[in-house]
Amino acid sequence: MKRPYRLDNIAKLYPAVTKKTNTCVFRLSAILTENVDPNVLQQTAEITIKRFPTMAVKLREGLFWVYLYENNNPLVVRKELTHPCAPIMGVKENNEYLFKIMYFGRRITLECFHALTDGMGAMEFLKSLVYQYLLLTGKEVQDEGMILMPESTPEQEEEEDGCLRYYQKCVKKSKFETRKARAIQGTVLEDCRTNVIHGVISALPLNDYARQHGTTITGYLTAVFAQAISLSDSQWSQGHHPIRIGIPVNLRGMFPSKTLRNFVSQINISLPTTSGQTFDELVESVIMQMKTSITKENLSGRINTFVGYEKMLVGRVLPWFIKKAVIDFVSKRTDSATTALLTNLGSIKLPKSMERYIDMIEAVPSHKKEASINCGVCSVDGKLNIAFASNIAETDVIKHFFDLVSKQTGLEVEVYSNGWTETDTLPVDGESLYPAYT
Repeated sequence: MKRPYRLDNIAKLYPAVTKKTNTCVFRLSAILTENVDPNVLQQTAEITIKRFPTMAVKLREGLFWVYLYENNNPLVVRKELTHPCAPIMGVKENNEYLFKIMYFGRRITLECFHALTDGMGAMEFLKSLVYQYLLLTGKEVQDEGMILMPESTPEQEEEEDGCLRYYQKCVKKSKFETRKARAIQGTVLEDCRTNVIHGVISALPLNDYARQHGTTITGYLTAVFAQAISLSDSQWSQGHHPIRIGIPVNLRGMFPSKTLRNFVSQINISLPTTSGQTFDELVESVIMQMKTSITKENLSGRINTFVGYEKMLVGRVLPWFIKKAVIDFVSKRTDSATTALLTNLGSIKLPKSMERYIDMIEAVPSHKKEASINCGVCSVDGKLNIAFASNIAETDVIKHFFDLVSKQTGLEVEVYSNGWTETDTLPVDGESLYPAYT
């Protein structure tokens, strides 16, 4: 990718809103069955990046927009030494790459600045990275047509802007929610640290339980998340505002595309959570709102809204510093209309020969506000990982969430954390407190 090219329609938001309290960085990790060899991982990264030209880029501000350029700097793999989802944009130590590859114990981690790609695009990179690592360590694995191999030629469609492709001027635009939602309250951690708490549960029986209630795992967990917020002592001060959970939707499901760039839209589930409301009523409300929101017509309208703003004449001629201020202002309004995010990458499909070497996959979203709790979900080989990323010391919402899931379903939930709370101190050598999974 020698030519400069513009960020995709969705990606344009992130350079404008990124700040210390909103890094716009998300995290995907594969937990292997044995410790990671740093030297082999370095070699693996150098091989894998050649297959992903959309990842081998750096960011530059132009007069009217932000652009991506080919990045030929060395790609360096590092041991994890900082908190999850730390800033990437503008960090010189990262050789201007918009992602990081790290290791710790049995974990291989990919952290991405969201302007580069979305969760599904990043997962394709992580799958290829882990596959190549297993090959180089002598494991007998076959790609089974499920891995983007380094010797294959990238398809042009992988670089496309899905929103521009499916933009239809005749389709009615959708309105975005701007009414204030209940905000997460809490004691913000120092130095913008991120506390991550994971819960692991068997995916199949949880899916069966959700189906018994007429919904999906995403629908069920959304209702539990809202109930956990309403039950938490730390969140009672704004009971008059609705709890609104944002759910990112992978647009590739309704608008076929092989793009490895951002192609996602967010729906909002609004729940009043009154004291007289039962959990079954919460679930029913989630079902109805997801049914009416996740339609081709509604999602087309959301695509048209975003692309329409970009195509407006005034939007094209304004210099970037003005666009940046406008985008940041609008983003603050839409952020205040959402209490928390819950993103589900679904079941990650891997070759059978790979699965026996991978214990777990984690998806950790970034926190978006001064005080926030967001949730990332994914599963592999029947093991579902639910990760909460929080920048506050209070953990009662998360404790309520896992207690509710365990009591309602009767399933065991294994909980672990990076332990990064306000009272934690780093070891003398400065290493991360993430567990080594021994």
